[in-house]
Amino acid sequence: MKQEGCDAHVVDPGVRRRPRAPGRLPRPTHPIRRDDRRGHHLGVDCRAGPRGGAMSEESAAADVQSDQQLSDALARGLQADVGDDTAESYGEPGVMTASNRIGEIKADRDAIIGDKINNHHTYYLSGGSREREPAPLTVRRPTLEEVRHAFVPPGGFEQVSMKQRLLILRVAGSRGGGTAAIRLLLDNQITVVKELAPDAALRRISGDKLETGAGYLLRNATRATVEELTEFEVTRLCEELANRGSRMVLTVDPALRIPAGLLEQEYTAVLADPPTAVAVLTAHLRHRLRLHQSGAQRTEEIVGHEAVVRMVAEWADRDDRAARAAAFARVLADAEQAGDFDLDRIRDRLKRVADASFEAWFDDLDYGDRCFAISLATLPGFSYEIVSDAAVDLERTLTPPVPEAQREASPDPFHTRRSKRLDAVLARVSNRPVSTRYGVTPMEVVTFIDQSLSDSILKRVWTEYPQTREALLQWLRMLARHPVAPARRGAARAVGVFAVQAFDYVRRYVILPWALSTNVLDRQAAALALMAPACDPAVSNATRLMVYEWHLDVSEAPLRNTAARAYGSFGLAVLDEALDAFAHLVAGNADHAQVVASSIASLIVQADEVSAVTILRQLRYWMTNPALDPPDGSSRARRDSTPQERANDQRFRLFAAYFAFLSVAIDVRLVNPVDDRPDATAWPGLLWLAEQHAEIADVVGGLWKTALVHPISHTNAINVLEAWAEAVDPDSRGRQALACLLASATRDDTRARTVVHQQARGWRAGHDAIAPRTGEAVLAALSDKPQRDER
Repeated sequence: MKQEGCDAHVVDPGVRRRPRAPGRLPRPTHPIRRDDRRGHHLGVDCRAGPRGGAMSEESAAADVQSDQQLSDALARGLQADVGDDTAESYGEPGVMTASNRIGEIKADRDAIIGDKINNHHTYYLSGGSREREPAPLTVRRPTLEEVRHAFVPPGGFEQVSMKQRLLILRVAGSRGGGTAAIRLLLDNQITVVKELAPDAALRRISGDKLETGAGYLLRNATRATVEELTEFEVTRLCEELANRGSRMVLTVDPALRIPAGLLEQEYTAVLADPPTAVAVLTAHLRHRLRLHQSGAQRTEEIVGHEAVVRMVAEWADRDDRAARAAAFARVLADAEQAGDFDLDRIRDRLKRVADASFEAWFDDLDYGDRCFAISLATLPGFSYEIVSDAAVDLERTLTPPVPEAQREASPDPFHTRRSKRLDAVLARVSNRPVSTRYGVTPMEVVTFIDQSLSDSILKRVWTEYPQTREALLQWLRMLARHPVAPARRGAARAVGVFAVQAFDYVRRYVILPWALSTNVLDRQAAALALMAPACDPAVSNATRLMVYEWHLDVSEAPLRNTAARAYGSFGLAVLDEALDAFAHLVAGNADHAQVVASSIASLIVQADEVSAVTILRQLRYWMTNPALDPPDGSSRARRDSTPQERANDQRFRLFAAYFAFLSVAIDVRLVNPVDDRPDATAWPGLLWLAEQHAEIADVVGGLWKTALVHPISHTNAINVLEAWAEAVDPDSRGRQALACLLASATRDDTRARTVVHQQARGWRAGHDAIAPRTGEAVLAALSDKPQRDER
């Protein structure tokens, strides 16, 4: 997640190490000294139940024992070693991403209380859940930002207004109707946009299925959907939208018949010609270079270049000129930022893959170049060595073994030069500093000139070369166990692209076997492979119904584990659905608590402010011990739960809430200093978010207040809080941010305030104090005394 203008805020996936001793976090220079007495439950009445009620002596003793077991399990989970060679993280600058523990949970760490994953469940597809209609997909934040800042209105847009809650936008395909619809919603104070499938049944949309204040987009509505738009149905839908403060825009082909009554009542609008290619190119290029030095001036220079003018002029009469110009802007901005800006060469390479010539270009590549192109399409933006090695493996996999008697002389390894191959596959190599386990090192990274070639190549291979599918999937299975984690993710992503093309085939032969595997890498690959189909309107319903069934208690444990990972992959698109699934995955036992915690960490760092607040509030809700109904299709839904089962559900959900919160608190961090002050440090991610957004500060403060005093989380919470204090101790702004957060959070809670006070005193105690300046700042804030800033 990124705040506008804060490019340095990314999470370091490889620097932090897990603590070596229970309940302790490492220090950069020497071990933490800790008074043993500080490990006790300070200010906590261990005879209080989860709700703070009194207990009998017998039940209190039993509960203290189970509290200790859960506290120990929580410590083990937080100390799980990443154990991965994170030599290539390839995080985009300015994007806040979690540590990759979500992808590297060891198989024996999936069940942090039990010994292993149990496989005793019988998996079947329950009939009830097949009727379940998944929620619409959330339009990603980067898309909304691009529409907000780089939108060029098509003809007639200025006359369009949403006088009703529903608007039917009549515009032909490929003319920017979807983009215009999103801009209309944004202009009407909508901040969250959900996209419905093209064949969505509008008559089935009721108020309980609408999100308050959300905007809904149905792009390129089908004839069957349009035929449902009677005056009665539109009036009903508008009332439902009004009750929720929501709006909806449909884009419809002008050739489809619209009832006359709707035309007369201002439910419809017409868009004319799309904007010019030059205008779109300029707007998108300016947006992409906005953080670049002299970005506005450089935009004008590029747009005025003779090669650009000639190329854009060729698109003047095309309906898709706006889309082409936006893609061209991306290519030019990437080249500018990579320091490889040669307009004539870029123009020549793009011309070679334009229109129908893309197929001819790819089909004309020789065998080795074609394998390299497929490898690069699978691993875009990786080191040249990894891409090249994977290409060689693909060649071997695709080539059937030849009997020794028929073998020809070995090919000359010096036959193909790198520069020649890169030119053939329209790629370039650039030097980029990359974070590794041992610090930042330079690396040669290879990318396509036009990044959209990746998907085009994969789709071309799948659809036009069916005889390669078996070998191609075999190669991807091997690549999914690559020693470098990002390469594994690239393989899973490629499988996802194929799943969009042939969902049932790829699901049956690759994704399901991965999901059922006892190998953690396979299950993570299955989860990542589901992101593309889950976010594609054509197959999203099928994908999400499948993952929903996997998470039910009638499914095998590996499937439930994979479901938790999958929701961590695409959960932001279906946030309510993902959070509901997490709540049931952690109920009754702790088998899936760790993978759920890691998935929540992954969602938090990708989320915008609204989604982050929603996720964190859900953790607070779990801490209140809610009684939640079991999901449709589960075995528990077919019978009444016993009081003991409900109590166990609540208790383990409480445990999972503490686990998830503390995992996010310790794993999610900024990798670079928070700003350019001399004393600035890299803050914990939640602290930075809390300082930026008052709503997040309120929820994070409440989570700390609860975690610091509960017997299950107390010991681990003070250790994580100590790590926060140490991280910001050199940073005057960071110390003040943490002090204000803790003082505000504990203002009305004596027990929590006592814990924070005692910890702050400990941070500044002794000759080798852990975080003396943070301790002073916190103590001053707790006493409401002004503190002199010591720099």
